[in-house]
Order: sequence, then structure tokens, then C-alpha cells
Amino acid sequence: MNMQGLSLDQAPPYFIPILYYITGTAYLLLFCIALLFYGLHVENRYYLEAIAITHVLTLGFFTHIIFGTLFQMMPVIIGVAYQDVERKAEYLLLFLNNGILSFLGYFFFHLNIFIFLSILLLSGSFIFFALYSLVTILKTEDKNIVVKSFIAVFVFMIIGAQFGAFALLQHIGLMGTLKFGDIHFTVMLFGVIFMLFCAVTYKIIPMFYVTKEYPSTLKKTLLPLLSFTVLLLILSTLFEYETIQKILKIVLSAVVMSFSFFTIKLLKNRKRARSDITVNLFYFASVNLALGALLWIVCILFDKEADFAFGVFFGLGFAYGLINGMLYKIVPFLTWFHLSSKFIYDAEMGEVMKPHLMRSQFYLFMTSYALFIFALFFKPLLPVAAIVFFISSSLLMYNLVQGYHYHEKRIAANEQR
Repeated sequence: MNMQGLSLDQAPPYFIPILYYITGTAYLLLFCIALLFYGLHVENRYYLEAIAITHVLTLGFFTHIIFGTLFQMMPVIIGVAYQDVERKAEYLLLFLNNGILSFLGYFFFHLNIFIFLSILLLSGSFIFFALYSLVTILKTEDKNIVVKSFIAVFVFMIIGAQFGAFALLQHIGLMGTLKFGDIHFTVMLFGVIFMLFCAVTYKIIPMFYVTKEYPSTLKKTLLPLLSFTVLLLILSTLFEYETIQKILKIVLSAVVMSFSFFTIKLLKNRKRARSDITVNLFYFASVNLALGALLWIVCILFDKEADFAFGVFFGLGFAYGLINGMLYKIVPFLTWFHLSSKFIYDAEMGEVMKPHLMRSQFYLFMTSYALFIFALFFKPLLPVAAIVFFISSSLLMYNLVQGYHYHEKRIAANEQR
């Protein structure tokens, strides 16, 4: 991995990504509890409780993991450090969580006062992080495809946050349309999460799994194609050109499926054929991404709704599965990275988290996923799936805390020498 002149001492403090990671996993537990209380009563994605449950996962878990990872990994990848990162990361965490709690206060308890607070705090948090990151990334001299992908991610993050705010105003009658929520979903899923997935995997897959690099032609073609398609989809949704919307959604699905298949091919042909939990999770996430895209095409062509299935494939299968796998790669690496910066060279990445506990958490997640799939056809299984996922999420949190404890024990032992 090219550090591009960034010394280990310039990296953000270790506690920043770990604090975001552990906070994120706490929302996973809340997600499971919300499913137990409200899941059986929700009929479609327009229920207030359905919106709340979805955003416990997306705002609560996904956002914390994405922010924490970018605070740490982006400076390493691009060679430019965030300025005053410790103070700004702590303030961002405070505002983000108050925004999430305000959001949930409205959607779970129907208290209108929280809607304005959530708009201010959530849109402000996303826009601040995006602008803060753009100011940082634009300082790098090497504007390679990964850097350009990150720039696109942050631009779409600002756009997605704005349409999310408009969608919230719609819920109290200040905006009389549902299309802002649809745009928010599209931008965040494809312009932020999927594009970030592409940018990060360009580096992580070849580095951690010793695969071939993604072809430069693919990387150079994917970024403008994806960006242009998402922008056109925003415009066609705003002006309600339904036929164009359908065509663009099919194009997006085809792009997503192609990238998924190529990632699977790279992993299958990796030089280190040894299998582990993280490889399995990357396979699993890529397959679910392709399945979700295929399902989207089918729903478009036959004018069907499959909201809960989309949540399982895109939310749990792809996004959660991907993050689960990345955490089990990134946390050991970060722990070793920061210990090395303190001249502690006897740390082993394989010791940061217990392999048998990682495997147990993986199998529990796979079991919960299977139960969620069965719940598509037999809804009473949903609480059972939520309980199993709660146990899996608790074990994920425990593993992350153990990684933090490993770091602290190594530092304490080194200070006693």
C-alpha cells in the first residue's frame, strides 16, 4: 500500500475509528429490538416505523462505520491527513448521534418537534463531513481514480443529505411529494455506498487478498458511467419521466451486477487461495449485491414491489455483509498499524480478535440471514431472525471491544518494560 509520504505518527488516534465502530454496533442491537417490537406490524416502506427501523441500520450502523473508516483509511490511501481530526471527529459523533435520536424520536413516537432538530443535525453532520473530507482530499497531488471516486462520493453525500432533508419535510406536509425520498435512497445507495465500495475495494482486495488489480479501463469507465447515470436518474425523478427512470435503473443494476461478478472473479483467482471468514463475507456481499440488482430489474420490468426483499439483499446481505468482512480486516490492521507507530513490533494481526469468535459470529449472521429470507414467505419468523441477529451483533461488538483491549494491553505492557 502506497503511503504517499504519510508517516504513521500523522494518522488519526486509534480511538477515533474504534469509537465509531463500537457506537455503530450499538445501533445494530437497537435495530434488532426495533424489529422485535414493530417488524410484524409493518406492511410497506411508507410506514413511519419502517422508515425508523431502516434508518437505525443505515444512519446508526452504516454511517458510523463509514465515517470511522474514512477518518482512518482515507489519509493512508491518499497521503493527506485530516486537520484537527480528533476534535472534529468527537463533535461530529455528538451531532450525528443527537440527530439520529431526534430522527427516531419523530418516527417512533410521532413527536413533531424532533423533525426539525433531526433535519438540522443530520444534514449538518453529513454535509460537514463531506466538505471536511473534500477539503482534505483536494490537497493531494495525485488525482488518481481512487481519489476521484472519493470526491464523487462526498459530492453525492451532500446531494443525498439535501434530498433526505426534503423527504423529512414532506412528512410534516411542507413538501407534497414522495419523490425526494426515492432520490435520497438512490443517491445514498449508488452514489455513496456502492461507489465507496468500488473505491475501497480497488485498494483492499488486491492488498489483503493478493489478487490482480482491477483493470484501469474498468475503473476509468465505471466512475463517469455511474456518476452520470445517478445524476440523470435524479433529474428524471424530479421531472417524473417514468420511462427514462426505468431505463436508468436497469442501467444502474447492470453496472452493479457487472462489478459484483468481476469482484467475485478476482477473489476466486486470488494467489492466496486460503479461505477465511472475511473472504466468505466479501463473496457473500458481492452475491447479494448482484441478487439485489437482479431483483430490481425484475420489479421494474413487471411493475412489482419488493421492499422487504430489497432490505434483505441490499441492506443485510450486501452492505452489512461487506462491512462485517471489512471490520475483520481493518481492525486488526489498524491495531497493528498504530502499535507499530509506537515501536511495538511484536503485535500480531491474527491475535487482535479471536478467530473462533469471529467464526461463531459469522455463522450466527448466516443463520439470521437465512431466517430473514424465510421470513419473506412466512412473516412470523421475523422475530426469530431478529433475535439471532441480535446475538450475532452482540458478538461482533464484543470482538471489536476485544480488539481495543488488545491494543491497550500491548501499550500497557510496553510502558512497563
